[in-house]
Amino acid sequence: MTTITIRIDLNSKKQIYEQIADQIIELIAKGVLKPGDPLPSVREMAAMLGVNMLTVERTYKYLEGEGFVTVYKKRFVVKTDIRDEKWKEMIKEAIYRALAGGAKRDEILSFILTLLR
Repeated sequence: MTTITIRIDLNSKKQIYEQIADQIIELIAKGVLKPGDPLPSVREMAAMLGVNMLTVERTYKYLEGEGFVTVYKKRFVVKTDIRDEKWKEMIKEAIYRALAGGAKRDEILSFILTLLR
């Protein structure tokens, strides 16, 4: 199993399950978690992070609903055919927010290109 590191910020306004889900999606995007890789069991992940198993279950169900993971042989695994189109709307909203906050076009493009490296 791939070793993953997830950090929880107890001061964040984001719920813990969202923080975990966001970091798992990031690990998939960066290729750390590959299609077919199993995620730690709910019990293992809860112990690893020091959180309630229900929080991890909620995270995994959320990721399943979003199409990033599936259940295979009673384990949650990264899907091989992820088809997420929500990112377009999310990027559009983020860009509008940045522009409204005074960010310049070149600054936004530079930031996006840095993320894609």
